[in-house]
Amino acid sequence: MSLSPYDELADIYDSFQEDISPDAWASYLDTLIRKYGPRTGDGEEGALLLADLGCGTGTILRAMTRRGYDAIGIDASPRMLAKAAAESSGEEGKILYLCQDISRMELFGTVDVFLCLLDTWNHLTRKKDIERMLASFRNYLNPGGLFIFDVVTEAHLRDTLGNSFFYRVGDDFSLLWQNNWSPSSSVSTSEITVFSRDPDGRYKRGDARIREKLYSDEEIRDLLRNAGLEPIGCYGELSHKRPTRTSKRIFYVARRPA
Repeated sequence: MSLSPYDELADIYDSFQEDISPDAWASYLDTLIRKYGPRTGDGEEGALLLADLGCGTGTILRAMTRRGYDAIGIDASPRMLAKAAAESSGEEGKILYLCQDISRMELFGTVDVFLCLLDTWNHLTRKKDIERMLASFRNYLNPGGLFIFDVVTEAHLRDTLGNSFFYRVGDDFSLLWQNNWSPSSSVSTSEITVFSRDPDGRYKRGDARIREKLYSDEEIRDLLRNAGLEPIGCYGELSHKRPTRTSKRIFYVARRPA
């Protein structure tokens, strides 16, 4: 039984996300960690140990290991993790991948940084799932450790996606995407159909429904504070400036008090 709708997108996910630069994201995250985070951690020889919640195919996580971090990748999609593991090699091969629901995760020990990227937070459409995830940080995030995550905004869910139809044609796949935005529930629903080519030349069909919920800044800060986390930074996408009304993505930095 599939654990995640992203199982159907695993084969084409990286091509679909080609506008995202893993190195640019990793460099940005590294600056935030260096600014706000601890200097030594639970990794080998004192390296910081980070866990990426909803790591997908691990592209950003591998870019972080190239910057000296030890890493754990957690995702609910077995096929996304299989692709992530296949792409890992050498030092990157030291990444530990765990197939888990991030709202019910269990780790072997503590980490210094939790990441939750590419609007994974928005995919948790029930507050109780976010509350459960954040509550687990009491067990798994070291005092003084960071939680860095991004969310998409109403400008993205309502205006960029809205009630629109999208398509994408690649060398080995075709993707059809009908999006629907509900102002009353603040939920965006993506109905996606993918036709991907097998090695034998035949095409297979996969269907996925993906939902994202809009959370206000006030809701986000309340959720963090109620979990004992201190919000210490809020920035527009890949910047060190405050977000604006037209920002499509916002980064938050929170810290567990020492």
